[in-house]
Amino acid sequence: MDIKDKILEFLKNLLGSAKNQIAAFRAILKIRSARAKNTSDASIKINQPNWQMILVLGFSAIAASFLFVDVAAYHWKSTISPATFAFFRMLTDLGKSEILLVPAGLAILVLGAVSWAKASKGLKARLVQIQLLGLYVFVAIAGSGLTNNLLKILIGRARPRNFEELGAYHFAPLGLDSGFQSFPSGHSTTAGAMTIILILLLPRLKWTWIALGGWIAFSRVVVGAHYPSDAIAGFLYGSSFAWLAAAWFCRRRLLFVAKNGHICLPETSALNPAKVYKSLHMLFQKA
Repeated sequence: MDIKDKILEFLKNLLGSAKNQIAAFRAILKIRSARAKNTSDASIKINQPNWQMILVLGFSAIAASFLFVDVAAYHWKSTISPATFAFFRMLTDLGKSEILLVPAGLAILVLGAVSWAKASKGLKARLVQIQLLGLYVFVAIAGSGLTNNLLKILIGRARPRNFEELGAYHFAPLGLDSGFQSFPSGHSTTAGAMTIILILLLPRLKWTWIALGGWIAFSRVVVGAHYPSDAIAGFLYGSSFAWLAAAWFCRRRLLFVAKNGHICLPETSALNPAKVYKSLHMLFQKA
């Protein structure tokens, strides 16, 4: 068998495995969807955030920053020490979307390339949870990021690097030049989405995640990539998008459940590290 035949055989086996996995995935989702339809609305009631308060305070913070802080922040950032700048330059990289998109995509694709035919129902259910987590993270990060990029193009605010020439309040809507895509901040949007994802997965550390996400957003100001109003808007947008995506999943009994009105993982979730390792080990043994 030459290398061409080996490649064709590999692709054929990969396609067969993917078809089997998709069939198993759909079967599990069908069962869960049926359960969700037969469940009373009261049991899946989700307590909504105070959206009116979020909008009022959010827009107020953005407007106050826009009017009174953005220009001062531009001049302030030039006074920080090189060591401080280097630290925030490192911290800001945590706001790159690929940090979560790559593992989320791999969770979906790798499990899709391995046959589930020999897996037990329990193992299939655990694998579905892992894939659903990857799907949720991918939707929350990619969805918020792509729509945020569209907003940045439509608004067209000049970045701080153009401050000396154009000032802090120059707008060039519908421009594709990255120098005019400052509002809202993309890294801050990812930081906001990441904060909600981590809170839902590890709620006991929620204040740690909020602080981490906030510092990542703030780092965009320190490194001179955005104004404070850009960072505030991005963080609020990303966190809101990720929460709404989680609510959509929860209402369909996908990945999350509603407990006392709060979105959370089920108590029997297969998503703790030990169970994930065990599930993957069993799958590849049976593959």
